Amino acid sequence: MEKDDLTYRIIRCAMNVHNELGRGFMEYVCCRALAIELKHAGILFEREVWLPIHYKNFRIGFRRVDFVCADPTMRATVELKAKAQLEPQDLVQAKNTLERLNVKDGLLINFGGNSLEFKHIFNKNTRPETDFEDATPALVGETNDDLWQSRHYLPSWLVEKMQRERQIKQNNKLV
Repeated sequence: MEKDDLTYRIIRCAMNVHNELGRGFMEYVCCRALAIELKHAGILFEREVWLPIHYKNFRIGFRRVDFVCADPTMRATVELKAKAQLEPQDLVQAKNTLERLNVKDGLLINFGGNSLEFKHIFNKNTRPETDFEDATPALVGETNDDLWQSRHYLPSWLVEKMQRERQIKQNNKLV
């Protein structure tokens, strides 16, 4: 990790938050404070982003990640915790998130300890998004005509966006 690397800059922002707030705050407070620091550092980010979960060559669902940060050279996910210390399952979850979301770099950051705790996580098996297609209801054994309308794991704004995109694709096929 080099000094100007995106992940280094994100960790520096997290250290600023931890130094200012200390510990004992809930995760959402740390997320808000980190967003302010990232903005001040000029790091582009989105919060609570729903990213596709991939299995083999299929998109099978979506999962929320706390932050997706980007600069011209890379993109990284950031998962935050606010607990006394990171546990092995936190690292397993973070690694699994990177692999299933098809993202190369990620950070797991814990604001709950005496000092800031972080892990830089790598996924060396990323593939281009063009290698994936949406799973069909028949493929995953569901009877719902539109698998992607499932409200229990997708936010309504994302379902609406996907429906609009699907309609545009269908209209383009007719032309």
